[in-house]
Amino acid sequence: MEEFEKELTHLINRHSIENMADMPDFLLAGMICRMIEAMGPSIKKTLDWHGCDSVYHPSPNAEHDTRQQQNNQGGKT
Repeated sequence: MEEFEKELTHLINRHSIENMADMPDFLLAGMICRMIEAMGPSIKKTLDWHGCDSVYHPSPNAEHDTRQQQNNQGGKT
């Protein structure tokens, strides 16, 4: 994360984003990185609750569950 934070600081500075937030580029980059780190566990818990590993990697049962839901919906009138 340290390298990302350095690159983000440079990117924020290059585009003068720090002027919009009225905050030095390195503080803004640090805040964004800490927010990402803090959100990670909560996002993971939400994905676990939904029964998938990530948005792009659904659980192995997801395809089976989807097919089963489609079959159940197809039988209703």
